[in-house]
Amino acid sequence: MSYVLSYVEYEHPLEVTRTMAARVTISLPEELLAQLDAVAESESLTRSDVVREAAGEYLKARTRGTEAEARKRAVEDGIAWLRDAAGRSTVADTPSLELLREVRGESLGEGER
Repeated sequence: MSYVLSYVEYEHPLEVTRTMAARVTISLPEELLAQLDAVAESESLTRSDVVREAAGEYLKARTRGTEAEARKRAVEDGIAWLRDAAGRSTVADTPSLELLREVRGESLGEGER
């Protein structure tokens, strides 16, 4: 069974001001629709309000997941660099500023070596 739910696009998923509206048709299992309707009724919202908020939260969670994955990769890269640096015999003799610039990908200027 299909139900027509209106979709309102917001600049921010939970923003109150409507910027553009489009009507979409989606199919939901009866049990999911019943749960959606129960939430809408208990919070004095429309079906569209509940779907809109749920979609916004889903998209924010995906963004957070992507950002968390990027941070994880950066930390793993840093740990790999530290392990590599620890294995080099020249690390003990290398000034810390030079090591830091190597990590950042910067080059040393004349007289700074």
